[in-house]
Amino acid sequence: MIGAAVLAMVVVPVVVALVTWAARLSRVAGPLALAASIVMLGCAAFTGARVYEDGPQSAAGNLVYVDSLSVIILVLITFVGVCAVLNSLHYVAHDVAHHELGERDPARYYALLLVFMATMATVPVVNNLGVMWVAIEATTIVSVLLVSIYRTGPALEAAWKYLVIGSVGIALALFGTMMIYYTSSSIVGESASALSWTELQRLSAGLDPRVMRLSFIFVLVGYGTKAGLAPMHTWLPDAHSQAPSPVSGLLSGVLLNCALYAILRFRIVALPSVGAGYTDHLLIAFGLFSIALAVPFLIVQNDIKRMLGYHSVEHMGIIVLAIGIGGPVALYAAMLHLVAHSLTKSSLFFAAGSIVQAFHTRSMHRMRGLLKVMPIAGGGRMVGVFGLAGLPPLAMFTSEFGLVAGAFQTGRGAVAIVAAIFITLAAISLLYHSVEVAYRQAGPKATLHRISAPVAVSVLLPLAVLVWISIAPPHAFVASLDRAVVVLEGGQ
Repeated sequence: MIGAAVLAMVVVPVVVALVTWAARLSRVAGPLALAASIVMLGCAAFTGARVYEDGPQSAAGNLVYVDSLSVIILVLITFVGVCAVLNSLHYVAHDVAHHELGERDPARYYALLLVFMATMATVPVVNNLGVMWVAIEATTIVSVLLVSIYRTGPALEAAWKYLVIGSVGIALALFGTMMIYYTSSSIVGESASALSWTELQRLSAGLDPRVMRLSFIFVLVGYGTKAGLAPMHTWLPDAHSQAPSPVSGLLSGVLLNCALYAILRFRIVALPSVGAGYTDHLLIAFGLFSIALAVPFLIVQNDIKRMLGYHSVEHMGIIVLAIGIGGPVALYAAMLHLVAHSLTKSSLFFAAGSIVQAFHTRSMHRMRGLLKVMPIAGGGRMVGVFGLAGLPPLAMFTSEFGLVAGAFQTGRGAVAIVAAIFITLAAISLLYHSVEVAYRQAGPKATLHRISAPVAVSVLLPLAVLVWISIAPPHAFVASLDRAVVVLEGGQ
């Protein structure tokens, strides 16, 4: 049954995308995409329930492997995907009505969106480094086409920048993958099992530590480029600001998680042969640098979507820093932060799309009285901002507190203090810009802008889940994070 669920999760959106594009079904492309995304979410929920009840699952001759870490990434991809399609229904119709997109563009947009979701969903379920690399490369190609869908100068520039930098990163990750195959094939022979996650984890202590050290650097830099870690992050603010806002929500909310997932899996394999000190020091360095570099750009930022893009750099740095600190507390904080960031950032991008369409600008200096003009989108945005800033009682406060506590437990208190300073500066800048936009006096000609029900659901549903897991987290959620921590420590 797991094999069938995973197959449906990948095949259904691809088939619907091909039919939509080939038949140019622009008028019904949105509802078809919504139906396909709901099927994906149902399959992911079924897979997650099986893993929760029976432990890790494998299928298709061990090509498919799903454990607690995989399930968290998978459910986030499909859940945010459904919200992105809901948000797209009005967003795309608005752009078509205002001639920013052509009449045939909706079919192309929804087809690419579904293929994008399918390629991302493939990443956490495959039990092969090579296939996972192909899936992540496919996410780059498809998302580049989505970033450039407006075909304006800035959009094409952002897409090319993303393609070039992302391709270089993926090439480096491929070198790291080839090095792992080189050392593992000397033990198990030249076969597909030399690239199997489960087989590599079983053999990890016997892998050549010299090769594994070099391999991990290539993988960290390569997939770190896709994850938005500094200094390889330069594509991210441009791509996120120029893409359609529902796509920006997917890019920031879940695509970055796919690249991060690859890094985490490689770390698990590398730990027994190279030791935690080697991998953790690299992760701490990249994480802390990403947080610090984002702060000055956030302080001076005026573009509402670029600001969210730089916050993605910061929060990916927080997650990587927590992984590098290690220990049960910091690892749990990392997984909680990953979930909270996906929910919060996707909602903020969805809200930003409606706000930009209403104000006809991305400049926050030209937005006035957001709460009065757009009470639902503006109110949802403020809740998301409070979550992103790490204010209690929302989950990012808990995860950031866990990061600091875990750092002191593992003897890395100085790292925690430096990180806390930069995180606080980023939060202050976010709150300053957001409160000013929300409460600044609206112009005399300002009118009330109502958003459609699907858009309201796409903005508020992730926030509702965020509040739920922050205030009264269900036992299954906490247990899933605990089990993911066990996986990150090298267990099953």
